Amino acid sequence: MTPEQTTAKTTASTTESPADVAIVGGGPAGCSAGVFTARAGLETVLFEHERSSLLKSAHLENYLGFPLGIQPAQFLDLAREHATEAGCRYRREAVVNVWLEGSEERREPEGTRQAATERGEPASERTFVLETDGGVGGTEPSRYRANRLLVASWAHTDCLESLPVTREPEEPGPVMVLPTDGDGRTDCEGVYAAGRITSQHHQTIVNAGHGAHVALTLIRDDRPEYYNDWVVPEGYYARYDREVPDGVEEISIAERSRRKAKGIERMAAVFNDESVKDC
Repeated sequence: MTPEQTTAKTTASTTESPADVAIVGGGPAGCSAGVFTARAGLETVLFEHERSSLLKSAHLENYLGFPLGIQPAQFLDLAREHATEAGCRYRREAVVNVWLEGSEERREPEGTRQAATERGEPASERTFVLETDGGVGGTEPSRYRANRLLVASWAHTDCLESLPVTREPEEPGPVMVLPTDGDGRTDCEGVYAAGRITSQHHQTIVNAGHGAHVALTLIRDDRPEYYNDWVVPEGYYARYDREVPDGVEEISIAERSRRKAKGIERMAAVFNDESVKDC
């Protein structure tokens, strides 16, 4: 499934069951995080405003696996397809406001900031409400709900004004970033941050790696028994007289061959597509 197949505008009622994770930002950090959370079985919705800072680059030449480089737009298309294939719900909508459900301290649409208060609830009992601009062609804001929030959109923190989360200017410029602990947790329970918004280096591979790191933090906060996202040969753990850990998948030789062929076919289609030469 491609992002284009999942971008139809959906107005989400706040009475719907919340997603496990909402990711704000569809660049390298956000897509990488989404691959990990979705593959771990967490219902993940990913919001992309289509203004990734990667698009400022003329050619991406230092990402492992592309010896001669790749066009940034093509790389982002593949990253978003990967996140969608992993199970993310992809939304081409900009998040404009986030608040805690049940809190009256939310920022009004015209931008009035009201103080948000820390309610002291455990993250598992919180629900975040996200309001978007409705997406391309949208006329009404859409609302979504999620139990955890992962922010991975650099220079896009205004939407967090209604949350009790610390923001500070990145030196030496005016861009606001989110301070975190060493694993991506902010000082607001249930809110995580990854990539440039935490002052990571600009390099794409660094931000993708950080997105994965923070996603694993979030997953293990939700499921402490989670081991790793790892695909191994069938019978691997039986050799060590161990149960297959949470997060690990064992596959047969036949399934391994099927996945290999499918992967080669998809990559061949991507790089043989004449249209990508004009990206």
